[in-house]
This record gives sequence, C-alpha cells and structure tokens, in this order.
Amino acid sequence: CSDPVTAKESRTLRRTLQGTLIRIGQGLLVLIVATTFSLLALWQWDRAEGHQELEAELSRIATSAPASLTSIHRPQIALDGEDANRMVTTSGRYLDAYLARGQEAGEYEVALLEVKVSAPRAAILVARSILDDSATNVPLGEEVELLARLLPSQREDLDPNSRISGEGLSRIDSALLVERLQGQSLALYDGYLLLQSERIDGVESDLELIPDSIAEPTIPGYYWQHLSYVVIWSLMAILTLYLPFYQRKRNRLVP
Repeated sequence: CSDPVTAKESRTLRRTLQGTLIRIGQGLLVLIVATTFSLLALWQWDRAEGHQELEAELSRIATSAPASLTSIHRPQIALDGEDANRMVTTSGRYLDAYLARGQEAGEYEVALLEVKVSAPRAAILVARSILDDSATNVPLGEEVELLARLLPSQREDLDPNSRISGEGLSRIDSALLVERLQGQSLALYDGYLLLQSERIDGVESDLELIPDSIAEPTIPGYYWQHLSYVVIWSLMAILTLYLPFYQRKRNRLVP
C-alpha cells in the first residue's frame, strides 16, 4: 500500500507539471502568432519601400533623354521593364490603321508602323490620336518621323466586342495581329508607342494627341495602403502579446 502523503505529492507534482507545460505551450503559441503578425508588418513595410523605389525609377526613366527605338528594343522579344516608359525616336511608314475603342480618353486611332532600317522587316503599333467620328486618317505609305513613349502592351480587353466582330483592336497589343499578318514576313515588336509628335515630309502633324502617361508600378496597391497594413499588423502583434497579461490580471481581480 502506497504512502498517502507520497501519492498526494505525486498528484500535486503532476498537476504542477501539467500546468507548467500548458503555460509554456500557450506562451509559445502567443510568440508564434505575434511573430507572424510582426513578419507581416515587415513584409508590408518592404512593399511600401519597394513601391516608392519603383515609382522613383519609373519617374527617372520617363524623364530621361529620348533614345532610338532600335537601340533599346528588338522585335519578337519581350519589352524589358527597364525600357518601358522610355521616350524614343523612330521613323518608317504606316502600313495599316485600326480603331481601339474603350480606351481611357475615348476612341484611339492606332497605326501599324514599319520601322525603317530594320532587318528583318519589323513593325510596331502606334497609338496615334483620339478620334471624334471613328474614322481613321492615317497617312499610309508616307515616310514619318516619330517621337513617342514606349509602353507595355495592354493585357486586358477594353473592347471585347472587337474580338466578336473582328473589327478594330480589343486592346493595344501586337499579339492580336499575328494571325492577320501571316505570310507578310513582318516581325512585330512587343509593346506600343504612345505618340508625342509626328513629322510627315518634315511637316508637323496636327493631331489630337492622346494624353501622355506612364505605366503603373507592378506592385499592387498604393503606398499609403501598405503603410496602413503595417499599422494593422503591428497592432495585432502588440495585442497578441498583451492578451495573456490582461487575462492573468483579470483572473486575479475576479474572486
């Protein structure tokens, strides 16, 4: 028969050990949750800083001196992010004209420019002007000199009806012309040109130009949104660490 005192001490020791293990487990859980919230806050802080850096880089690229299109970009090669938003110069002749509806400033006249001194033959889309009457007026076949901003191709259809009807462009993207231009031995540039000025036989064109713009940063959201998430996740981490102390204090106050 076991000593009753020894059995009581054993039960007390087990309960003490169990309570200690429970408190350690709860403490570890609190630390894990608080650390997770802290890491999320740091992640959002990094995104906020990345957003600022990317906007500064886009602004630097957008205001840099114009470069020749053929010196920074090649046909059938994805547009390098470092060259997007660059102001470029090029020359050539217009091969065709298209209508792009649903654009931000209205209906756009988009032309296909065969780039001069390009081997093999290559062409790039040019968002040329805003239209009032949906009638394109591109000087086909004439030699032109352009100053334009190089932008990434649009990835979402702005006028889905164009795909159904087969007329115009649902978005400004040379990929839509691959089937139409089969058999013409014409390589296409990724991206498109947003026209800034155009000279035909040395004479400046009188066009209703599309407002200048630069591509948005690829980091989702806005700077202030990332900062707000930093505050939220930080508060959640602080609250998680505070709750055990609050619960202990409350238990002491309740008889």
